[in-house]
Amino acid sequence: MNLVHDSAPVFLALAGWALLAPALILAVAAVRRDFLPRGLAEHAWLGGAVLMALLWTLQVSAGGAPAFGMLGAALYALVFGYSRGLLGLLLALVLHDALDGGAWLNLGLNGILMAVLPSALVTVLRRLIERHLPHDPFVFMIGNGLFATLAVTVLTRLAIVGACLLAGPFHANVTLGEYLGATMLMAWSEALVSGMLLTALVVFLPQIVLTYRADVYAARRH
Repeated sequence: MNLVHDSAPVFLALAGWALLAPALILAVAAVRRDFLPRGLAEHAWLGGAVLMALLWTLQVSAGGAPAFGMLGAALYALVFGYSRGLLGLLLALVLHDALDGGAWLNLGLNGILMAVLPSALVTVLRRLIERHLPHDPFVFMIGNGLFATLAVTVLTRLAIVGACLLAGPFHANVTLGEYLGATMLMAWSEALVSGMLLTALVVFLPQIVLTYRADVYAARRH
């Protein structure tokens, strides 16, 4: 089952909405007074949401199995932070459903899987890296851009597969093990791309990486 386009059971869809509503309210409350710095960061946030919606249309179907491809959610939330990342990913999901004929009933469930979960996971990992590893720009770029996005992408994909199995039996031309193997390879590819993109952003456009703390990572050492 593809939860983006196929209607999930009502109980699962309602559970998704029940979980998404408080997360959405808290995210809006967290940024309502100072949403984004004016200028480039605003354009990057909105443009990134549109790119996420486009990226999700490039998923590959495996004959009835959940479609797989690059998610991009971990990198987006890593750049803009938890609340702004969550809201941007939800905007991307709405755009994707509107333009690609998505199942609106599943928006709450998909919002949890593709926005709330990756945003929360990458935020936790980023804070752990900042707390326990040396404060060095390379640690931020490689630790978060490569390893954190890899872990978050794998866990998000497993959560999506789990939700699909709850929604119905796994009917596909490939076995569940083959599908999971393919998604893990895709996750590694996504992590490599995310690491390179985050490095380029930190070096050339650090003002739009809202989680990069120059006072911590780029402080002059005596």
